Amino acid sequence: MSLRKGQRGRLILLLLLPVCVLAAVLLWQRFEAGTAATLRETGRQYLRERRDELAEAAFASCLQRAPNDAELILLWAQAVISGRNRTPQQAAELALTRLQQIPDSSPLAAEARMREGRLGLLVLQKPDFAEVRLRKSLELGPPTLDANYLLWKLCDLTERVSEAEPWFWAAYELTPEQQQPERLREWYTSQFSPQAGNAELDRLMGFLEPNKFSDDAVTLARLAAFRSREPESFLTAAAEAHFMIHLRDRDPAIELLLKHWQRPGANANDFLMSTLVDVLLETGRLDEAQVIFERWTPSEGFRWLRTAGRMQQIVYQQDAEALELFERARPIWPGPIDWSLLHYQAQSLAKLGRRSDSESARAKAKEIELLMELDVHRELRQALLDLGRPQNLQKMQDFYQKIGRNREAQEWNRHLERLF
Repeated sequence: MSLRKGQRGRLILLLLLPVCVLAAVLLWQRFEAGTAATLRETGRQYLRERRDELAEAAFASCLQRAPNDAELILLWAQAVISGRNRTPQQAAELALTRLQQIPDSSPLAAEARMREGRLGLLVLQKPDFAEVRLRKSLELGPPTLDANYLLWKLCDLTERVSEAEPWFWAAYELTPEQQQPERLREWYTSQFSPQAGNAELDRLMGFLEPNKFSDDAVTLARLAAFRSREPESFLTAAAEAHFMIHLRDRDPAIELLLKHWQRPGANANDFLMSTLVDVLLETGRLDEAQVIFERWTPSEGFRWLRTAGRMQQIVYQQDAEALELFERARPIWPGPIDWSLLHYQAQSLAKLGRRSDSESARAKAKEIELLMELDVHRELRQALLDLGRPQNLQKMQDFYQKIGRNREAQEWNRHLERLF
């Protein structure tokens, strides 16, 4: 039976309706995609022009359409941090809420974790938080100059100059060759004048006024601020206590460390445990030092080896074991310039009746101690002012050879050869 004309019309409409709806959806999606692409590019242009608030608004509009777009989140966070409508802390906390939404499975996760670490350290002043994020960035890879550099400087800023070497060399290898001499200069300052090496970051974080030189008060203010922002952190407690001990303010440092050492995980933290055991040995509290040392999870790091050697020497009266531990510690930075290690070795050698070896150790200790004299380093700092003069690079090479640091000596020599 044939359909009436009206029925045929309705049938055709019913058949065409899904097609029309699909076409409309596709057109809308194309329109939305075009709008999002335009907004993204507009936001990029605003960023280039330093019109950060407009850039933030453009990227925020994009994110309404694509809330999980990792690249958009990074761009939006950059605009938020660069803007001037919020305090740096407010901007950092806001940016972090979105950056943390980028999963570790994203191709941009390493960049996101690095930016979280940078904000955590330089703006929020939470070094423990920052270190976790920066290490995660390197784990996700590929390793970046920014993440390695920030970890190096984070060690310097938290009194852990002895732990910075792996991050320095990784950053150095990622530095363009023509800039590597400047990086070596920065490494020298980090090794031998950390307060000066930290000055620019202290200015950036507000602890040091422009055109002022750093001093102990600046360092103490920074470390106190770190601990106030992360009061439960082993790192920030050990860093502040370590510097207080440097200032001979031992009793409050011991009190601070004793609050932390029995907490879960503390016995695996070389920095906190070595700082506490060392100061107890210095102040003659040997029984306490023994109890705490025997709960310390052993490691092969410089801090554990050096402190374990002192325990064997002072508490257990086992000089042969102490010598073995000191020998293992010496090649690990800062072992090559720690002349006190050689003095400790000399003491144990003398007690073991090895007089000649003891005198040799003392002579070597004196040689290293003389290389740390102010006049020596004044001349080196003068040489570092002009890295275009071969004789200045030669001075740096000679110095590192004298202290047994072959890799630095080789790198200074390589850049010396490039000048000819």
